[in-house]
Amino acid sequence: MKALLFALGPVAAAEPDAAVTVTTPAADSVHPAGGSLFVGWDNSTGREVDMWLVRGEAARVVQLAAKLTDAPSGETANVLPDVPEGAGYTIEIVARDGGEQGYSAPFTVGQEPQGAAGPAAPAAF
Repeated sequence: MKALLFALGPVAAAEPDAAVTVTTPAADSVHPAGGSLFVGWDNSTGREVDMWLVRGEAARVVQLAAKLTDAPSGETANVLPDVPEGAGYTIEIVARDGGEQGYSAPFTVGQEPQGAAGPAAPAAF
């Protein structure tokens, strides 16, 4: 049994060197449905990538973009579709042949808490 655990160790250690890494959106960030969602990624596959909105255990909700750049890194702004509010959403960037993919940190679809965004209130004189 120890040999099996030892054999699995290097596989987990290889994850940071993944061929596709999603760099944004940030973990635990909140994004409103219908609002802009900025996504950034690194791609060492040399192939174009597709972008999916995912919720839960890799359940694809909707494709956000197809045939994005094959450049080593990219970023784009998308309109987040009208989906149910809640936590556990991620962005999946996947190479066109489906061989390599990366996921963002989990984020929430919903409204920003009051006072979390927007201009400061005018000062009282």
